[in-house]
Amino acid sequence: MKRLITFLFVSLLVLPAAAHAAKLEVAGVTSNSVATDKETGIVYAPELMLDDEVAGYWSEGEGSAGLGKYVEVTFNGEVELAKIRIWPGCFIDKDWWDRHNRLIQIEAKYPDFSSEKFELEDKMEPQWLTLAEPKKLSKFKIYLRRVEDGNTWNATVITKIEFFDKGGLEGPVEGLIATASSTYDNDDAYDAKYAVDGWTDTHWVEGSKAGGNGEYLEIDLGGRKSLKRFEVSTGWAQTDSFFQGYNRAEKVTLSFSDGSSQSFDLDANEKGLQSFDLKPVTSSKVKVTFDKVKKGDGHNELYVGEVRFFE
Repeated sequence: MKRLITFLFVSLLVLPAAAHAAKLEVAGVTSNSVATDKETGIVYAPELMLDDEVAGYWSEGEGSAGLGKYVEVTFNGEVELAKIRIWPGCFIDKDWWDRHNRLIQIEAKYPDFSSEKFELEDKMEPQWLTLAEPKKLSKFKIYLRRVEDGNTWNATVITKIEFFDKGGLEGPVEGLIATASSTYDNDDAYDAKYAVDGWTDTHWVEGSKAGGNGEYLEIDLGGRKSLKRFEVSTGWAQTDSFFQGYNRAEKVTLSFSDGSSQSFDLDANEKGLQSFDLKPVTSSKVKVTFDKVKKGDGHNELYVGEVRFFE
C-alpha cells in the first residue's frame, strides 16, 4: 500500500431533531482568480475549500500573492452570519505550509456596502473570526489583503473555510491525541494521529492480521469533556473500487473514562462521516473499538479516516 491524498468526500450528517446547528450551508463559492496546474490539469477551485479533505484547497492563479483578489460565498437564502472559521494556508504538512503564502489579513465586504478587516496569525491552525456584529445576508466577498510570503511558491492558499450563526454547535473537540492497538507499517503514513487530524482523506490503518476486528484507538480529549455526539468515517473512499476493496467497520463501541460504554452500528456501505447522538457522558479519554468489520474485496486492512467528538 501507499499513502494517497484523495479528492472525493461525501458526508453524512444526522443531527438530533431538537439541536440547532450553527454551521451555515453554503450554496456555492466562486472566485475571480483560480490556479490550474499546467502539468496535471488539476484546478484548485474555490469549492474545494468546502470539503474536509486536506488535499482539496483553493489557490489564486495570479502568479503572485493575489492581493485584491476575492472569493464570493453564496448561501441558500438569507442567513445571519456571525463567525468565520478559516484554514489560511496549505495544511497538507508543515513543509507545504512554509512553501506557500499564508494569509495574515482578509477583508469581508457585505451587500450593505459595509466591510471589516480581520487579522490572522501565521500559525498552522484553524482560526475563528468573529464579525463586529452579525450580518443578515445571502452572499458576501472575502478579499486577500496581506500575506506572509512562502519560501518556494508565490501562491496564496485557503484549505478550508466554514461559516456560522450566533448559536449552537461550533465544531468538534480539538487537540485530540490518539494511539492505536496496531498500525500498518509504512513509514508513519498511517499513524493513529491521522484519525483525529480533522481531515477525511488521511487515515489510520490497523496493522493486525485479523483485518481490524477488535482493534481500537485510544483517544485523549485533553481534559474532561461533556460529550453529546460523535462522528466516524471508515474505508478508503478515493474511488468506489478502493472503497469496496478495503475493510470498513460495521460496529463500534466507545468506552469512556467513567467506566461506561456505548455501542453503535455503522453502515459499511456509506462513504464519509456517519454521525451519532451519545447519551450525555463526561469523559477525558475514549477507547474506540471496532467490534465488527466488513472485509474488502481485495484487501484485509481496516481504514479509519476520522473520529470526532462534540460537546
